[in-house]
Amino acid sequence: MSAIEKARASLAANPFPPNPFVEVVGDVIVIRSGFSEQLLALLRWAPHVQWRPEKRHWTVSLAGANAVRAALPEILRLAELTQPKLAEGAAAAEANLSAPDLFRRAARLAFGGDWQRDAARALDRDESALAGWLAGERDLEDAPALLSDMLGLLRRRSAAIAAEADRLAAALDRWDR
Repeated sequence: MSAIEKARASLAANPFPPNPFVEVVGDVIVIRSGFSEQLLALLRWAPHVQWRPEKRHWTVSLAGANAVRAALPEILRLAELTQPKLAEGAAAAEANLSAPDLFRRAARLAFGGDWQRDAARALDRDESALAGWLAGERDLEDAPALLSDMLGLLRRRSAAIAAEADRLAAALDRWDR
């Protein structure tokens, strides 16, 4: 199986989260962003990266899907800075996200690429029932409670990350003296 076929299969199983900046088109990943040295540095590990100035976007070979996924949060941040009109449209669309979409985004943020099993376990939910709800195959009567539980989990993790960042900053301050 070629690298592109493997990437296509991986993206079919775990697609990029919906956003206005990164899209798979044929055998390439299109990143709608202006040129920036920071983005060039992020994409240096991806195969066949090209800046297309006439279209104001980057292309990356589908074989570079893992490199793009690894840098996706920063890619999206930089794209938003260079493409504000697309970001405004994304904000409007975001206001209309469904409960499964909201859950999916939060779980990916909290648990990374293999989020489904970890999210189900962390929230003490049946993984197959959760998967069915996310796929639109069944209703989840307590979806608001599930989203509330996810919000609590995100806030606890956020607080833990902030506390650890403070400890790290204090250690760095001690070393700089």
